[in-house]
Amino acid sequence: MKAKKYGIIFSLLVFIILSVYSVKVHAAEDAIPSIQIKVILNKDGSAIITEVWEVKGVSSGTEYYKALNNMEGRKVHSFSVRESGRLYTALDKWNTKLSREEKKGTSGILKKSDGYELCWGIGDYGDHTYSLQYTIDNLVQNYGEYAGFYHQFISKLSSAPKAIAISIQMEDEAFNQENARIWRYGFDGKVAIQSNGSLTVISNKALAGKDYVNVLCRFDQRLFPNAAVAKISFEELQNTANDKDINPLIVVLIIFGFIGGGIGLIGFFYSRFKLSDNTVVRLPSTKKININYSIPFGGNIPAIYAALKLLRQGISYNQLMGAYLILWQEANYISIDKRTKKSKMEESILFKSEHISATTIELLLFDLLMEEVDHDNILWSSDIIKNATNISQKLKLWEKEVNNEGIKELSRLGVVEENKGTIRFTSQGFDKTIMILGLKKYLSELTNQSEEVNNELWGDYLVIAAMFNMGEKVLKAFENIDKSYYNGFVNHYGCNAYSMFYFMSMTSHISNSTVMNAGGTGGSTFSSGGGGFSGGGGGGSR
Repeated sequence: MKAKKYGIIFSLLVFIILSVYSVKVHAAEDAIPSIQIKVILNKDGSAIITEVWEVKGVSSGTEYYKALNNMEGRKVHSFSVRESGRLYTALDKWNTKLSREEKKGTSGILKKSDGYELCWGIGDYGDHTYSLQYTIDNLVQNYGEYAGFYHQFISKLSSAPKAIAISIQMEDEAFNQENARIWRYGFDGKVAIQSNGSLTVISNKALAGKDYVNVLCRFDQRLFPNAAVAKISFEELQNTANDKDINPLIVVLIIFGFIGGGIGLIGFFYSRFKLSDNTVVRLPSTKKININYSIPFGGNIPAIYAALKLLRQGISYNQLMGAYLILWQEANYISIDKRTKKSKMEESILFKSEHISATTIELLLFDLLMEEVDHDNILWSSDIIKNATNISQKLKLWEKEVNNEGIKELSRLGVVEENKGTIRFTSQGFDKTIMILGLKKYLSELTNQSEEVNNELWGDYLVIAAMFNMGEKVLKAFENIDKSYYNGFVNHYGCNAYSMFYFMSMTSHISNSTVMNAGGTGGSTFSSGGGGFSGGGGGGSR
């Protein structure tokens, strides 16, 4: 009976997957050699976007289109198309059923239930260079402490572009390393903050059919004083972009959840935990988690990491590494800052000693990074990017060692128990692990705390904050809470807000440089490029 049941479920799942992927896209052109995109951001959060599409050998179809889905709270308007200096006639309503000749020289916006389609006539068959321009209201939104956006600029097209380049800028403000950050997902490429004040995204090679271009940007809030207020924090937005460790069971549940209308069951099952005594508990919501001021598990980083992973709240290996880099700066083993390399300033880590007195886990990480330094014992961000795949593979192996060490410590503390190869929380262990989330909640609300923060715990708080990708935020809170103590603290730790930025940049280089194709990095898309973005939905000729 059970075998029959699983057979039916498997058959249904196969049917669904085949149905999803059975629709094939046939290219109506020989190639799309390049797409160049220029984004001008305004202080109200709107964006004027210009795209130049170079297409070769168009041989069928009547129109081109670009879909912009997932546009909740955003509006698309002022769409125009030019070719060879000639402005296409903008139609109030776009009719996809018209002939190629009727669509020639015209453009329009097709409003859909899930967003918009920007459409224009193919014109004569052959080669074309189309220049599109449109405005998105509320692309940049206010996420609390920061402003930003997470947008899919290029999704699956009738032909994958051979090259892409994106420039993001403001008319009267210059982006720099103190007021802006940028990440890319879903393709092999690189991002940069240019000396002219623009942010750039460039592909390293031709995009594959499954690739897409997602861009996450974070800005100082003051740059966008009139931006619309988002419903989530920037940390939550970034987590949707970076979260790629999705339980396969949840994927199946979501598929069947959509079919049966039971999507609420997903959160229910995902938040349930079976304890070592076979009782079942649920993870409380953030609102119900009590604020915690104490340092969990005596500040043992592997134990904290392993506990969070068991709680399905895992952190990335670059954030894990970041916690140790903070400790090493305090111990004066390293110095993180910008240094000159080939007449340009570049983020780097100077290793002041070739040997350290530390735990086995720390020594493994230290030796791993020392393998990448130059003759002056400096690890450059450019070398990290160049060797990202190799470094990432080593860090993943190191991450497993950290987890194993953490499980041993949790077992010693009675937080977990093993039964027939399965590790489960004890009742008390589960409660102690929830306290980690209580500390995270405390640190995230630190700027709103009216009571005095225990200065003796600042160092521990900073290490934990680094694990939660909140290091810079917590440092700024420390400065506001006690300016005089803060000055001595940063001198001791070698961590002012600027060097913290460089440090976070260094650690993010490793993970960002290894994000290639597939679908992004997490969220509702279950791929290595992230859910929760605006835009996307396909496009090209039809």
